[in-house]
Amino acid sequence: MKLSRYAGALVVAAMMTATAPVAYAGPFALPDLVGPYPSDFPVRVNYISVLDGFTELRGSRLDLVQQNLDMAVAINNTATPVEQQRALFDSHYDRLLSLSDGFGRGLGEVFRTALGEGRLPKTEALLGGELARAGGIANSTLLEKQRWNNPRPFETAPERIRYYFGDGTGGTADPYAELFGTSSYPSGHTAQAYRKGIMLADMLPELAPQILARASEVGNSRIVLGVHYPLDVMGARIMGQAAAADRLNDQAFVRLVDEAKNELRSELERSVGVPLADYIESDAPYRSPGAVLDEYRERMTYGFEPVDPAMVNDIPADAAVLLRSVAPHHTDEERLGVLRDTAIPAGYPLDRAGPDGGWLRIDLAAAYTAALNLPQA
Repeated sequence: MKLSRYAGALVVAAMMTATAPVAYAGPFALPDLVGPYPSDFPVRVNYISVLDGFTELRGSRLDLVQQNLDMAVAINNTATPVEQQRALFDSHYDRLLSLSDGFGRGLGEVFRTALGEGRLPKTEALLGGELARAGGIANSTLLEKQRWNNPRPFETAPERIRYYFGDGTGGTADPYAELFGTSSYPSGHTAQAYRKGIMLADMLPELAPQILARASEVGNSRIVLGVHYPLDVMGARIMGQAAAADRLNDQAFVRLVDEAKNELRSELERSVGVPLADYIESDAPYRSPGAVLDEYRERMTYGFEPVDPAMVNDIPADAAVLLRSVAPHHTDEERLGVLRDTAIPAGYPLDRAGPDGGWLRIDLAAAYTAALNLPQA
């Protein structure tokens, strides 16, 4: 499948760019960054409730806990040299740099150059580094990790794990040194990658499936290093989606997202010197569209079988906002319809019934791909 098959979607993206307001100049004002914003203190308080499917699995499904470890060991032991180096990079450097691979070979480099030269101050303030404004204590995984205090694979089965060292670029680093005695569930690196990736997807919807696939690779990288299990990564995707939805549903905070989006799109287009849609169509993508969808879906469940095939739940209403930029003229119910149509079945490990369930089922890469082809009013 060639990227040119997304030509219709790219036309839509170009229309969105053409009608966007002029980019805001300079960084955010200090009061804009300070807030506070409602989503700094989300109604759910923390993300334990949406992640609590882990409690029952750990308490009553020892076979699945063993499978979780065996999968982690297999992924760690069979990692290729390329996977090892990417995992070390993802561990050592900011998630924003990893996610920029999803922009494409050329556009990713353009982005990293602009970021390094300080030409994207709002984007960097919102998404860059551990202190990114879109983050915060509520979505940091600190409380969630304390809740379960689950030991990591390299401590549970040290004799079965292969250890990889370096920073992924030729430098030296020890990705294990600061992790001894810390909790594995959910993966903080992965939750952050999904949260930042969803924000970037909101800003660049025509590249959303690619960016989201790179977020899923950041999660897989944690398993490659032997510091997380598949369930840690699956839980982190749940949390990253819910945390991003909390931010995007906050109308006060979303103004910052929109300003950063205008800055990002304007600077990228200025840098490449042609309409952004044209450049993307000619660029070498991170993955082929088909590979993106396959890899993303495989990492949603890691091959686990459903634990409750009879479970019934729905996609959370809060999740409709995740498609706001790719389907701007559709209602929340129409967006939820896309999420439902592209979701996996209920009942896989970590999925829940009731109001806290359904987050695991969301295949956001497939939903964006479907929404890109929706007729736009």
